[in-house]
Amino acid sequence: MKSALKFTLPCLLALGTLYLYAADKDPELQPFQGRWEVKELVENGHVIPHEAIREWLPSGGHIEIADNALMYVSPQDGKKHAKVFAIDGTQYPKGFDMITREKKEAVGIFRFDEGRLVVCLSDPEDGPRPTEFSAKEGSKRMLMVLQRKPDSVAAEKNAAPASVAAKILTDAELAKMMPGTWRFKDDAGALIITINGDSTWSSIREVEEMRLFKKMFVQTPVSSGKWSVKNGTVNFLCTASVHIDRVNHNLPFTIRSISEKDLIFVDFMGRLGKAVKIF
Repeated sequence: MKSALKFTLPCLLALGTLYLYAADKDPELQPFQGRWEVKELVENGHVIPHEAIREWLPSGGHIEIADNALMYVSPQDGKKHAKVFAIDGTQYPKGFDMITREKKEAVGIFRFDEGRLVVCLSDPEDGPRPTEFSAKEGSKRMLMVLQRKPDSVAAEKNAAPASVAAKILTDAELAKMMPGTWRFKDDAGALIITINGDSTWSSIREVEEMRLFKKMFVQTPVSSGKWSVKNGTVNFLCTASVHIDRVNHNLPFTIRSISEKDLIFVDFMGRLGKAVKIF
């Protein structure tokens, strides 16, 4: 499949062609420093299986960040390449741009989420900078989730054992783990979804408001319907909603990993997210 983003294909610039900003002089760069691995990848609505990421990305999914340079060893020529990036912490979401001496090669946004680095990128020729962390079909955007790699073999040995999310679940096993109340945070606040064992579901929107100088959490019903599992995807059939366009439509959520405490998913709009089980 031809990549929707041109910046994933060319060879990267040699390190040193652009001025590098030292991380010790820019606190915003400090969280980026280290070795990373791409764990989740969504491109233009296509969820790339983890086992295919190595072939999909020029980096093979392994990246080292030093100062404001992304570095990797190309599997094609065995040489180290690098690409310079710039960040803008004054905007929301925070900006993340891949740059050359001539132009911005990609514009995007980033955030850190419990040790993970989430980046959404777009080719400037394909449209404006993303304003949300999604890569739905037709957006021509790429969404990547990177996990920091251990600094040594010893660290890997001492790492916590993998949860049930590490193994592939059958639809029956997934359906057994889904019931409960899950909370997902987004830019609007929090969406709370209750999944019942009788194949019904309902969701409420929780927003924070100030009333008489006191924070209040206001919950408003959003949608409800029936749910089922097929091929690792939880399909939410919406039968009632404040969003009229969703009524009688199926809203598929591809489950990337799940445990007794949380789950990682790609929603029906191509957005990658994490939900925490609260009940």
